Amino acid sequence: MKYRLATALASGLFAGALGTAAAQEPGAFAKENYTTPLADVCPDPLIIQKDWLAQAEHGGFYQMIGAAGEMSAGKYVGPLGSTGIDLMILEGGGGIGLGDGETAYSALHLGNSRAGVTPHLGYQELDNSFLFSKRFPTVGVFAPLDNAPQGLFWDKGTYPDGFRSLDDLKEFAESGKGMIYVSTIQRTFGLYLVQSGVSRDVFVEGYRGDGENFVTNNGTWLNQGFVTSEPYSFSTGNNWGKPIDAVTVGELGYRNYTGMLSVATPRLDELAPCLEKVVPIMQQAWIDYVNNPDEVNKLISDFNEAGHATSWWKTPMGKMEYASKTLKERGIVGNGVNDTLGDFDMERVAEMHAIVKPWLDERSNPDVKPEDVVTNRFIDPAIGLK
Repeated sequence: MKYRLATALASGLFAGALGTAAAQEPGAFAKENYTTPLADVCPDPLIIQKDWLAQAEHGGFYQMIGAAGEMSAGKYVGPLGSTGIDLMILEGGGGIGLGDGETAYSALHLGNSRAGVTPHLGYQELDNSFLFSKRFPTVGVFAPLDNAPQGLFWDKGTYPDGFRSLDDLKEFAESGKGMIYVSTIQRTFGLYLVQSGVSRDVFVEGYRGDGENFVTNNGTWLNQGFVTSEPYSFSTGNNWGKPIDAVTVGELGYRNYTGMLSVATPRLDELAPCLEKVVPIMQQAWIDYVNNPDEVNKLISDFNEAGHATSWWKTPMGKMEYASKTLKERGIVGNGVNDTLGDFDMERVAEMHAIVKPWLDERSNPDVKPEDVVTNRFIDPAIGLK
């Protein structure tokens, strides 16, 4: 009896170990959960062009492969679950993952010259979709980020009450205590702030992902950045190491959709059969990522540590964990006004159209309408965060 019991226990432990090993197999979750057959309707590989180098804001797309893919310079490729096709995820950034002067949305029309392919889907921003509606017309089919993570950050010790509204920024501009460092006030968010009454004189242009002005001015300046990364980076290092807080552009009234996955307008009908099946997978993958980001966080961290994005872009696990947590806690990834993840609030799209319409120029279709640049046609309304 003792022998049989010991044997049974050993067999059970062995089987349990096999089960654990299987559960931890790279990409196992994706294979088990993303099973809709796509081979008969989708390109193989299906190519997604990102807007920037790999980070948490792209996590849900890596989730569709998990850690079962192959890393190489500028791309990550692997089986899209057990759907029967591969997914290729391309790095972004002009002169980095893309050729000089190229964008994720121009690549949908002209191709990514660095990768030598024309992506099927690419990142776009709602304001730019209106502005480039003639030169590079696109249709957004999925909005993984319900709120744009871009915003302004400040030192909590210097400004304990923070800045949560346009009135706060106007008061700051009048106080003479510091400056606001942004990429530009000639278009998009910066122009919106100026046209909303924040004095032009308070802005310094030229932000390119840097915080030197913030540091050298001893935290008296406000600085453009991402609420998902800069508070962590500056609170833990970056020659600062003190608590940081931030406000998003949406909280200031510029309720832009960024990181929305789009297709070139002339290819919408061609890709529609694929989109009908793959967009719901994307919705679910983003839910799965923000609920359990561990596998993908390590994947992205390893990808960048190996230099596959570019040599200077690193996303250590602490930063990835902060970012993925913030995506959910601050509603960067969320259901918005209903119970659905990834759809477009058309009232909000119309609001953005009204803001940017005076900015339309020779790159734009003067008659562009909200329904020209986004659609909820492929969204499954039953899929959302619980």
